[in-house]
Amino acid sequence: MLIFLVGILGVVVGAAVVAISVALRMSYEDKRDMRRRELENYVKEIECLNLLNKKINEILQKRDIYIDKSVHFLSVDDCYISIDDFIYLESFSAQNNFYLPTYLIDVFFKKITHRKVILTPDEIASIGGNTYKGGRVILENFSEELLTIIEDKKRQMKRLSNKPLHYFRNV
Repeated sequence: MLIFLVGILGVVVGAAVVAISVALRMSYEDKRDMRRRELENYVKEIECLNLLNKKINEILQKRDIYIDKSVHFLSVDDCYISIDDFIYLESFSAQNNFYLPTYLIDVFFKKITHRKVILTPDEIASIGGNTYKGGRVILENFSEELLTIIEDKKRQMKRLSNKPLHYFRNV
């Protein structure tokens, strides 16, 4: 009888040890998967911000191309944005709104829309886009804000990737 009780006690203790080790391993796997998903999210945010910044820099560089046309009202701080580029910016920000700072995008579009130069439809069709009075400064400031957000996301990602995972920590 004593051997039977000792055997049952051994089975119960063994089952408890296995259950505890499985629970620790599952929590470790969950933490690791959660960190991997967070890192993937940071990477996607950084990629979207880089693509948006790249497109804004392309728009800023296109200004020199359109100065030669009959756009005689452009001053140094005005910015020409073609209709295709503006639609691209709006659709890109709408498609990636989960990864982009929504408030910053909304403020940018409000600022740039208020600076639109009013032209006749014939003038818009002839130059293929709209001109924004003082838009160059707005685009440059927006690009700088995007770069600071990208650097901040990179720092957060580095901090998260350097943080060790432990078996015996409840977080």
